[in-house]
Amino acid sequence: MADPSDPNRAVPAWAAGVVAGAATDVGRLRVVNEDGYLAVSPAFVVVDGMGGHAAGRAATQAALGVLYSLAGRRVTRVEEVLRAVAAAQEAIVDIPSHAAFLPGATVAGAVLADLEEPPAGQSAPDGRTHLPEPVAAGSPAGAGTRLTWLVFNIGDARTYLLRDGVLSQLTRDHSQVQDLIDSGYLTPEDARVDPRRNIVTRALGGGIADSAVPDLCTVPVEAGDRVLVCSDGLSDELDDDSLAVVLTAGFPPQRTADLLVAASLEEGGHDNTTAVVVDIVDVADGGRARGAAGAAGATGAAAAGS
Repeated sequence: MADPSDPNRAVPAWAAGVVAGAATDVGRLRVVNEDGYLAVSPAFVVVDGMGGHAAGRAATQAALGVLYSLAGRRVTRVEEVLRAVAAAQEAIVDIPSHAAFLPGATVAGAVLADLEEPPAGQSAPDGRTHLPEPVAAGSPAGAGTRLTWLVFNIGDARTYLLRDGVLSQLTRDHSQVQDLIDSGYLTPEDARVDPRRNIVTRALGGGIADSAVPDLCTVPVEAGDRVLVCSDGLSDELDDDSLAVVLTAGFPPQRTADLLVAASLEEGGHDNTTAVVVDIVDVADGGRARGAAGAAGATGAAAAGS
């Protein structure tokens, strides 16, 4: 669980309508926590390191060090997030490593963005466009009309949105079992126990060629939104119904994050587990969470698990 004495802990942080909390735990079977998180408005990100030995932790620290550039600033263009993710990839690739322990990481995040132009058609740095179905369905109709959740992921870390009592997964896992689900060869229930469930098809670093391109999803912000960003250590232990029970229990974000991590430990705690919970408690006229997208946004912490 998050250590209350840790000065880097993401405590409840009020800033004109945004409050966030985060928790991480090494789990019951692992020795080192290779998860990490960023919880400084407008950026709420979870990084799940991989590679074994010390490689995973080094990858997480390198990625968070770069992604922290999104904290405490007004994000107005999708390219700002794409550049930060690309820089995180470069930082991981530059880590000295042994062929047997290639540092890598999966990542998911939700950024409160005050976009100056419509997100449709945004391209990744390599020129390819990655806009899954949720983008077309959730994108705002006009440019700069309201604050927007800019959601991104590489790998099997996830972002969920709880709105009006309904929990929706905004990200699609980049994993072998997700590909099999999409092809109709595997059910979601079977995927939860399939031995291939932890094999990812995209990652930052990790020796997976041409895979460091995020999927993007945009959703207009509404008062009452609750967003969960988590590592697979949480979603592997708790199904969507179990997540919804905790997320709708009425507790503030920090308490909710703590309860989610505790619940994952009760279910076995087979992996490192991290949860970042963000609430939008007030949206000003014009659809903007007051102050959330500026330098005076919600305070929090960037922390690599220990």
